[in-house]
Parts: sequence; structure tokens; C-alpha cells
Amino acid sequence: MGSTLARALLRAGHDVTVWNRSAGRIIDLVNEGATGVEAAEVATAASPLLVMCTIDKAATEAILRAESIGGMLLGKTVVNLSTGSCDDARRISDYVRQKGGQYIDGGIMAYPRDIGKAETTIVYSGDAEGFARHKAVLRAMAGKAEFFGDDPGTASVIYLALYAYYFGALTAFFEGAALAERAAVSPESFRKISGIMNTMLADGLSDITRRLTGGDYSGDQATVDVHYARQLVVRDAYISENIGYETTKAYLSYLERAQRAGSGQKDISIMYASVKDGS
Repeated sequence: MGSTLARALLRAGHDVTVWNRSAGRIIDLVNEGATGVEAAEVATAASPLLVMCTIDKAATEAILRAESIGGMLLGKTVVNLSTGSCDDARRISDYVRQKGGQYIDGGIMAYPRDIGKAETTIVYSGDAEGFARHKAVLRAMAGKAEFFGDDPGTASVIYLALYAYYFGALTAFFEGAALAERAAVSPESFRKISGIMNTMLADGLSDITRRLTGGDYSGDQATVDVHYARQLVVRDAYISENIGYETTKAYLSYLERAQRAGSGQKDISIMYASVKDGS
């Protein structure tokens, strides 16, 4: 991912200095116009903007806390695009600010193939002034550079939450596609058909968030009990075809929690309460 980010910056006409612990990994970037250096200190000195993308935030923090680097952070803006927790982001931010720098945390909402595209999103939070100053550069990596306030931990929370949603949906697609294939419907054909549910999902999300905001849990469309009965049919179909159905198990589990809480006649948006408090 780091190399892909650097290439996007190069394509946008920016001067890019690159460093990697494994020197061989920057050879191609140097051939494409980047300035390759052998020491992190040299890379740090090269620009007021440091874009860091390592295996995780712990690795990024270790680099920044090196004595030779920490003393160079005065006046620098550090953009950390490595994966980690909100606590990691806040701790690193505190350190960078103590050293006189600005810290922005980011979450890349894309695979490498989409870096540099206008429709690609990276979510950010942290130092607002630093973000405003460098936004044009950041947009070279992802056209939608979305800023979510001065808490450096917010971007990590949004990043993790969005990927939890994405991979949950992807896993549900695997299960649905496997069931459809038993009826000779190919995964590609099922993907095309699934657009029907994408439209329904968008409508459902709008309805659920409206209900959560207004506290309207009336089961005027379909109750928890109705959803549960229907989902048992889905479960039985998976069982009869010997197909994994972990996402369906999770859905049934939340429906059962709502029923135990006496909410069987309410809308399924009531399940959010048990998700939120872990009960």
C-alpha cells in the first residue's frame, strides 16, 4: 500500500522522498521519479509533510519515537495511514504534539488498485490546521479526503467500523452465493441479482436510522418475530445444503436477544440496543 500511495503522489506531480526498512522495496519508485533514501532521518528532513504507511500503528510509533526522529518533528505534519486502534492514534498524536509537530490519523477505505482515484476515500481526523494546509496533497492519494474533527482517534474508529460493516456484508454474500450455486446460479449471476438487495438495503438503512433517531420501534412493516421465523427457513436451507451460515447465526442470535427482552412485536431496529451494550 505504501508504494501505491507514493506512486499516486508522483503521478500528481509532487516531489516524493521514500524510505523503507527493506531498501529493495523502493527501487521501482526511484525508477519512477521518487528520491530514495537509506535512512528514516533523511526522509524526515526532506519535507514538512510525512506520510507514513507501515504494517500497523505500533511500527509507525516505533519509528517516530526513535531519538533521532523525535527531535526532527518540530514543524512537521505527520499523516499516519497505518492500521491500529483509536488509543494508538491518540497516544502517537500526544507524542508528536509534544515534539512540536502536527498529527493527522487516517484510514484508507480502499484496496491498492483504487488509490489515486477521485472516488476513493481516506478518512482523517486530528490536527485541523495541518489537514487544511495539506489537503490538496492528500487528495492526490484519494479524491475524497474526509475530515472528522480534531480527535485523532475518530478516524480509526470510523475505519474499523466501516470495514466491520463491509466484511460482514461480504461474508453474507459468500453464504448467499454458495446457496444460489446449489441451484446452478453462478457467483457472477448472483452478483448481478444481488443489486436488488442493494437497493433494499439502502432503503432499510434509511428507515432504521430514522427509527433510531426518533425512537420509533413499532413493528409496522415486519416484527422481530416475523423476521425470526423467516430466518429459520433460511437457516434450514443452509443446513440442508451443508453450507456454512455464520452470518445467519449471528442475525438469529440478535433476534433471539430481542425476543428475550420482550421486543418480539417491535421493528428489528430494536436489535441495535443489544448490539450496542453487548447484552
